[in-house]
Amino acid sequence: MTILIVLIGLLISHFATGFRHLRRFGWVGPPLLWVQGRFPTHAWLPAVVLIAATVVGSWLAIWLVTALLGLLGAFLLALVVFILTLGPRDLDHDVAVLCGGVEADQEAVASTLTAMRLEDDAPAPEGAAAVLHAGLSRWFGLLFWFVLLGITGALIYRLTRVALQLDQADPAALEWLARLRLVLDWPVLTLLTVSLALVNDLDRVLGAWRAQREQMPSWLITPSMLDRLAATLVTPDSELVEGISIGHQMVWRILVLWLVVLSILLLAGWLA
Repeated sequence: MTILIVLIGLLISHFATGFRHLRRFGWVGPPLLWVQGRFPTHAWLPAVVLIAATVVGSWLAIWLVTALLGLLGAFLLALVVFILTLGPRDLDHDVAVLCGGVEADQEAVASTLTAMRLEDDAPAPEGAAAVLHAGLSRWFGLLFWFVLLGITGALIYRLTRVALQLDQADPAALEWLARLRLVLDWPVLTLLTVSLALVNDLDRVLGAWRAQREQMPSWLITPSMLDRLAATLVTPDSELVEGISIGHQMVWRILVLWLVVLSILLLAGWLA
């Protein structure tokens, strides 16, 4: 059922782009800010409350929907949660805006550059890195934790990233949330690095990993690895649009590889 939810969710999200307007998680802020204000000396508490509330809330929702609608209800709930926690912006649409695949005015282009954390005169490797980072946060992190922990994993991953964008949050609380995000991203980054080696240039990826190993333990892979990989795999003198296009091809190859692996696991009976 998991692979079916993932396939249907990705298809709906890709073609029914209006769902991005429903991906609003502003309700997360007030409870976490209240906890922060109520217990100012416990900077770790907002992160713990986020995890605990998500686990309890998701389990209650699953129990209630299953009791009322059975397995069909659980399937629909998981599908809705998966679709809503993707993104929040559509990666394919953002790439099309920046590469001229769709008509867009200057305001839309500027907004997309901001969302991708790019400057309009950035070099090609930065464009590819921006797409890889967007793929991590919008697709692969969510996909990994949904497959591993279901609705609970998807919500924890997305809500952690939403909480990190709270303007009124205490820096110490944000530091704990950032640590939680790094923990959630570490296995995904590891798989992304391996996947990129399989679908791209193995020697260059290994070279980038060895270069990073000189600065930190070999097992510790941080988001900066994506920047290093992009700088290794993309020609520096290329234009930004070309770098974005190359990065887009990379994330799609990785996504196809992941879906193939999930299908094999399903056929082998290792995935429900």
